[in-house]
Amino acid sequence: MILIVGACTPKDSFTIQGKITGLSDGTIMELVPGATHKQEKPVAEAIMTKGGFSFTGNVETPRLYYVMVQGMNGVIPVVVENGLQVCIHGKAEKRDYNGQMFVEFSDIKVTGSPVHDEFLQKIDFRTKLDQLYEDKEKKHADINRKIGEARGNKEQVLLDSLSRTEAYAQMEKDEAAFFEKAEAEITKAVLDNKDSWWGPFLMLNLMNWFEEDQKEWFEAFSPEVQKSYYGQIVYKELFPETLEGKNAPSFTVTDSGGKKVTLQELQKNKKYILVDFWASWCAPCRKEIPNLKALYDRFAAKGLGIISISIDKDQKAWEKALSEEQLPWPNFLDDSGISDAYGVKTIPAIFLLDANGKVLSIKLRGETLQKKLEELFQ
Repeated sequence: MILIVGACTPKDSFTIQGKITGLSDGTIMELVPGATHKQEKPVAEAIMTKGGFSFTGNVETPRLYYVMVQGMNGVIPVVVENGLQVCIHGKAEKRDYNGQMFVEFSDIKVTGSPVHDEFLQKIDFRTKLDQLYEDKEKKHADINRKIGEARGNKEQVLLDSLSRTEAYAQMEKDEAAFFEKAEAEITKAVLDNKDSWWGPFLMLNLMNWFEEDQKEWFEAFSPEVQKSYYGQIVYKELFPETLEGKNAPSFTVTDSGGKKVTLQELQKNKKYILVDFWASWCAPCRKEIPNLKALYDRFAAKGLGIISISIDKDQKAWEKALSEEQLPWPNFLDDSGISDAYGVKTIPAIFLLDANGKVLSIKLRGETLQKKLEELFQ
């Protein structure tokens, strides 16, 4: 357990003290576990007083935490271990990006944590990759702008024409070269650290999701590394227990009127249910919505139900997306770890359930989902 404390740090615990200008007294700061590929909840809160805040806690092995302002995006990463008194200094400025409040931290300096310094050294190559990406985007800004405008205006003929230009071909070539280099750099960073906890930690920190190829990386780790805290997180993600053929985890959600509703209640009088995990910021999720609407229009009268659960952290962003999308089925915000119970690692994630709550499939989308429902409702 992590508590709010003063400055004294025994050998079996750590302390994080922060001094951030730009945040008013009374601001609630949160300490959130990082590099877990989960929507983690804060393990501690601290109230900004005289421009400062303080956390303390204990860990069995080095851990990454995010220092955040409650209810806002923007993080300060800090790696700690027991016996350390860590200090964070910097600036913060609150910004509004399309209705979403964001805290932009700058001039951040973390001192008192050798393990954090090592962390910065191990991910330093990412700064060069970021610059390469920025250069690539600037180089192809014109063709990207034209493509974006054509898509926005739904001008398919123009899109097809642009895709045949030399500028488009060069953009695709540079894009492929960049991601090839990024993959090589990340692979080297992980495998150079295969004999320590840094290996699986870097996998989680540098990658948003894993592919089949990453199983070889895990197998290259020593048994001790595989059993480490971050090693076990990687293992469960690479070798997950499938829900297919099992009963779907039950859950309770709160509707817009504040009423608690269970999965069983939402399933009532339905032959099949799609549980759709998405987010306002997820472009593939938004792209899948027209397909779901078409399927709902076609099969709802025959017994199809859809439940959309957003993993958005920003409720206003979620509500804005709902207003834009006008989804005709029940929608809820995941504030109780439902996505974790379902083992959701990437979105969109759509689970097909039968009337008894048994999971029939976890990977259907687009045309394959359409064909499966046609088969079930024929």
